[in-house]
Amino acid sequence: MTHTQPEQQTAPENNPAQITLLKIRKWGACSDGRYWFREKFPQGGSYGEVMNGLYADKRYDDAHWLANMAFDVKNISADFIKSDVRSIIAVTEGVDIDENDGARIGSSGDGTRIGSSGNDARIGSSGDGTRIGSSGNDARIGSSGYGARIGSSGYDAQIGSSGNGAQIGSSGYGARIGSSGYGARIGSSGNGAQIGSSGYGARIGSSGNGARIGSSGDGTRIGSSGNGAQIGSSGDGTRIVCSGENATIAFAGRRGSVRLGKGGAASLVWHDGIRNRFINIYEGEDGIEAGVLYAIKNGKMVRQ
Repeated sequence: MTHTQPEQQTAPENNPAQITLLKIRKWGACSDGRYWFREKFPQGGSYGEVMNGLYADKRYDDAHWLANMAFDVKNISADFIKSDVRSIIAVTEGVDIDENDGARIGSSGDGTRIGSSGNDARIGSSGDGTRIGSSGNDARIGSSGYGARIGSSGYDAQIGSSGNGAQIGSSGYGARIGSSGYGARIGSSGNGAQIGSSGYGARIGSSGNGARIGSSGDGTRIGSSGNGAQIGSSGDGTRIVCSGENATIAFAGRRGSVRLGKGGAASLVWHDGIRNRFINIYEGEDGIEAGVLYAIKNGKMVRQ
C-alpha cells in the first residue's frame, strides 16, 4: 500500500501518550504489528487512538502487549490517562441519542450502539461489542457482553461490566466503576472515582484526586496521577504506579512492584518459605525515592 502521509520519523519521548513507529520498534514490536501500525498510523497516534484501532480490528493480543508497554513506570501521567479516557468516550460518540431524563434503555443484540444525554439514565446491554455513551448525570450503566465500550462524561455515574475485554472511560466526578471480565481497560479522569476490578490483566488509570481503586486479578497494571489515592491489590504480579502525592497502597498478592509519589506509603507482601510477610515503605525514608519502581527480592526492597 502507498502512504498518502509521510511516516513520522521522530518519537516525541517527552509525550508518553504519543505512540510512534520508532517507539514500538524500541519496545520490540513484531513485524506484523509494525506493519499494521505503519498502515493505520503513518504519522503516529495517541495511545488511546491506537488502542481503539487495535480493538476495532480485533487485534486483542497486540492491544494487551501495547498496554503492557505503555503502562510502564515512566509513562503514567495525568495527560496519558486523560488521553485514554477521551479516546474511549470518543468511540461511543456518534450514536443515536435519547435526550430525555430518566431514560430506560435495554438491549440484548450484538453490536448495539446506545446513546443518552439525559440525567438519571438506566442502560443495560447483554450483547457483544456494544457501544454505550452517556453524558447525563447519575447514569446507571450495565453490560454483560464481551468487548463492550462504555463512555460516560456525567457526574456520579455507576458503570458495571462483566464481559471480557471491556473498555470503560469516565470523565465525570464521583464515578463508580466495576469490572469482573478479563483484560478490562478502565480509565477515569474525574475526582473521587471508585474503581474495582476482579478480572485478570486489567489496565486501570486514574488522574483524579481522591481515587479509590481495588483489584483482585493477577497481572494488573494500575496508574494513578491524582493526589490522595488509596489503592489495594490482592492479585499476583501487580504493578502500581503513583505520581500523585500522599498515596496509600496495600498489596496482598505476591510479586508486586510499586512507584510512589511524594508522601506516598506502600505495604508489599513476600513469602519467606514458611509464611507471608509484609514490608512497609515510605517515600523519603530509608532511601525510598519518589519516581522509582521498587519490588521485593530475597526479602529486601530493591530498585527495578
